[in-house]
Amino acid sequence: MKLPRFVALLAFIGFVPFASAQGANPIFGNYEAIVYDTTMLQGVRVDEKTGDVFIMFQPDKTDTQLTLKISMAEGAQYRKWFTGDEVLVAQENHGRAPNTWTDRVQTSANYIEYHASGSIFLHLKRLKE
Repeated sequence: MKLPRFVALLAFIGFVPFASAQGANPIFGNYEAIVYDTTMLQGVRVDEKTGDVFIMFQPDKTDTQLTLKISMAEGAQYRKWFTGDEVLVAQENHGRAPNTWTDRVQTSANYIEYHASGSIFLHLKRLKE
């Protein structure tokens, strides 16, 4: 009677790697998405040559007020943008065309946070090269 339990245990162990692989964070170029809200975004694109990061909003979210923050380590103090501020307000907040890549970001920071309505909808972590 112990054989069915052993077979069940082997079957369970066999499914564990498959189940955890399905929950893996999406990878975009040399970035891993720690947070990725599919209700806000259709996708993320990274230009490997320039390091530019682009996002594509869902068609009903193109008027989203977007702010960005960057840091070198997760939970570390935010770095300042070229404006001298820790928070960058995206210039494309109005008039984004649906189904287009917008809001280009280029930074040497290891973490990029995309915020809307007080919440992070995209948090990217640079992967080691």
